[in-house]
Amino acid sequence: MDKATLIADEPGTRLHFKDSVIVLERPDQRHHRIGLKAIKQIVVKGDVDLSSKLLDACLAAGVSIIILPGQRREPARHLFPQAGGALAVRLAQYAAFLDPGQRLTLAQAFVTSKIEAQAECLRQHGVELPLERFVSSARTTHDIAALMGVEGAATARYFSHWSALLDPDWGFKGRNRRPPRDPVNALLSLGYTLACQAVGRLAAQHGFEAALGFLHAPAPGRPSLALDLVEPLRPWVDEWILTVCSDGGFRVDDFVTDPTQGCRLKKAASGNFFHRWYSTAEHWLEHLARGQLGALQDSLASACDFRPA
Repeated sequence: MDKATLIADEPGTRLHFKDSVIVLERPDQRHHRIGLKAIKQIVVKGDVDLSSKLLDACLAAGVSIIILPGQRREPARHLFPQAGGALAVRLAQYAAFLDPGQRLTLAQAFVTSKIEAQAECLRQHGVELPLERFVSSARTTHDIAALMGVEGAATARYFSHWSALLDPDWGFKGRNRRPPRDPVNALLSLGYTLACQAVGRLAAQHGFEAALGFLHAPAPGRPSLALDLVEPLRPWVDEWILTVCSDGGFRVDDFVTDPTQGCRLKKAASGNFFHRWYSTAEHWLEHLARGQLGALQDSLASACDFRPA
């Protein structure tokens, strides 16, 4: 039986741990008890209290936690449990990061896979967009900064064709973030954040250090490896977002916009999004992510004489 995702998004909710179960106390005094073993991750949004005992129990049991920002300019916070027996994996990961040539090779693989997937996403919608020159440029860059420039240019070109794929009522004019300024960008940002959590959790379970990336430089609070691994999967998330924007599940009036927080889903629509994501998207995303992790393990095995357990 698949484990579930626990979502706590009602202000004033309290989560704590007692007698081997998670206790969710709602502001109306109703309590819910959920067995820790039935949960794979907890999503926290808004003013929710988590006890230190709960945090300790979750990380010990392999349950990851994502704290979505209260203000859209803030990044999400990801807590990933540490895998046992991870030393060999991490030594190989650090060795590859410290080797400039190997780091660049791994980063190039993430970017080229992403650009190829972007072209395929558009192709599925009848748009033929030649992106081969960006793939070629990515493969011949000499440093990470130049590679990031190629990725940014390819992505801008890719999103410039999205207006033809969406109803004009959505008001999409290009990618923007922190905060997103229109409904489609709000959905993209939320989808990417949840994808990063899913991929980072799997990476940690495989023994990787989620904070040490190759394309994305390490930074405090940033799950850089998870961001790397998500890059080739973003077009898959994009395809899912295009679907939910066209099948009637969401409407423009499901969103609210203000100058500080940007565009975001209203409460009821947010619950609908989480339900659809965790019931239809995350399973397939995890399947794709395992392929990404396998490819990374193979690369480390070849370059660093590392053998995964």
